[in-house]
Amino acid sequence: MAAAGWYPDPAGAPGVYRWFDGNDWTDRTTGSPGESGGSGAGSGGGGRGPGRIILGGVVVVLLGALVVWLVLRQGGDNGSYAQPDNNSSTPTVSAWNEKSHSPSAGSSTVKCPQGTTSQAGSTADGRLHSGDISVARIASWDDQNLIMPWVRQINSQTDTVYTGNPGWMSVSGVGQLAAADGFSNTRDAARMMTECFASSQYYSGYTGSKVISQKEFDRNGHAGWWIRSEIYVSMSNLPQVKGDVVDVVVMNTGRSDFFGVYFNSATIGDSARQKLVDQARESVQVG
Repeated sequence: MAAAGWYPDPAGAPGVYRWFDGNDWTDRTTGSPGESGGSGAGSGGGGRGPGRIILGGVVVVLLGALVVWLVLRQGGDNGSYAQPDNNSSTPTVSAWNEKSHSPSAGSSTVKCPQGTTSQAGSTADGRLHSGDISVARIASWDDQNLIMPWVRQINSQTDTVYTGNPGWMSVSGVGQLAAADGFSNTRDAARMMTECFASSQYYSGYTGSKVISQKEFDRNGHAGWWIRSEIYVSMSNLPQVKGDVVDVVVMNTGRSDFFGVYFNSATIGDSARQKLVDQARESVQVG
């Protein structure tokens, strides 16, 4: 997932890039992210990081580092978790193309639903909650909520794999996918989420992706669909990074307006972090 760098402006201004300092958005903007300059406060340049999950309000695709235009935000600590936000369930993009395919190497964007991102509150039970889906927290990982325009009520963690500019992170989190945004069933929703999570807009040096496996995923009598994919990158500053293994699990929680989603990423070949996210995925509960 991404560290400091220039990313498309989360406000959605065309042709404008804003500097993300590794923790938050700054006032610095530019129309030429490849150059060292840029307007706004501060000075110094920066490159694009393997973004993992994207900016709130932007609408482009995600195979970025997961995760994407990963905007890190510290999760709240209000002792409760919120239910999905039903106040903004009107679709903001045209209907999802169910016949579309995963982006190929060199593709630019995949159009993803652009709902209103919101964050779920934290709880003291050792789990990440979003609506009726929850997953065990990973010990020693940071509670930092990601922002993906098509995911509501995100509650997630990140772990730094490599520092630098760009750096690299792994993630684990839960959220809600709105039926009004085109997520019509668990299988198609998992594919849509995977394609958004895997886009050249989110990974610096993106070269391609492929689905490794997919199958049904049942929890507490609730049916779901699990897709595992690999996202490939090639970066001169991180030649040891080949990409990510990404898991997306979409669950039917019994609601007609929202599906629960679990997502994670671990660097290809990182057996220690892969074991941690595998354990988290197996801890998914509904209800």
